[in-house]
Amino acid sequence: MKVRLALVAVVAVLLGLTAPASSAQVAEKQDGIAFTGYWNDAYDGQGPEEAMANLADTGAGWVSILAIWYQDSYTSTQIGPTDGSPTDAGVIHMIQTAHDLGLSVMLKPHVDLWNDPDHWRGQIGRAWKGHPAKWDRWFRSYRHFIYHFATLAQEQGVEQFAVGTELAGTIGKTQRWREIAAGVRQRFTGPLTYAATIGGEENTIAWWDAVDLIGLDAYYELTDKTDPTVQELEDGWTPYLQDIADLSSTWGDEPVLFTEVGFRSIDGANEHPWDWYAQAPIDLQEQADCYQATFASVWDQPWFAGMYWWDWSPDPTAGGLNDADYTPFGKPAEDVLRTWYA
Repeated sequence: MKVRLALVAVVAVLLGLTAPASSAQVAEKQDGIAFTGYWNDAYDGQGPEEAMANLADTGAGWVSILAIWYQDSYTSTQIGPTDGSPTDAGVIHMIQTAHDLGLSVMLKPHVDLWNDPDHWRGQIGRAWKGHPAKWDRWFRSYRHFIYHFATLAQEQGVEQFAVGTELAGTIGKTQRWREIAAGVRQRFTGPLTYAATIGGEENTIAWWDAVDLIGLDAYYELTDKTDPTVQELEDGWTPYLQDIADLSSTWGDEPVLFTEVGFRSIDGANEHPWDWYAQAPIDLQEQADCYQATFASVWDQPWFAGMYWWDWSPDPTAGGLNDADYTPFGKPAEDVLRTWYA
């Protein structure tokens, strides 16, 4: 995969191409896991190398690596690195570590809020109605942010790139997003995606044709039970599968990538998989069952391009049988993941 994409990239540079990537570039199903660090030195040293090796040992062939900058609040218009942003050197370290382990990489930059616990990134832009100057300032700052990482990704031989993540309050600015995608293509020659919030954003975006894969952060609510069977969980996927198929069809059968999908190892995780702060007893089996039902439901769908399980920590000690978080490391869910990714 890496050799094929590298050859395509060279040809694209020589010919000056900035058009969408060919279907050959995105044909391989992506068996991925999200690698996420939220502090300045998160990707430094041997610990993250060990964690990445553990990730590769699951049989995954792809990893998404988080690169995160912040704005102060949801009304701010300036984006930049903070103490919560892994350094560029750290991001490069993880890309190189992943490549050394034989993994293909999707670089997935995020914007988040540094000093605004009452809001989240999906609300950026909601306060700017009637203020075109603020839109101008924010998009100018966003271009600086995303082009920075697109250039870094190209220099490091990254195989795929996400032009944005869960920015629902901004995606109605269609022409601006088309310009961003085009600007990224001038700097990065691999396939592009955008990671949309499910439940509305994915159907509102009017520029899916500007990227190569429709990206969904697929935290679908599957049942209203805290102890569902695997079959009930699979049944919970059924209506969503048709919705996703319709979305793909609307955009000329564009492949759909689960840029994120995950379940915590707690009781009731399937009811609210997006809820990262809910308090509930640990339930390792429910997490494993959700993994099994998800694989069984989506893996062979004709529109399905792959998935990135949320998430894997750069701390090699994170996870285990007493952990309530999303990571499958050291839990029954990891065995399910290994079975499918093998």
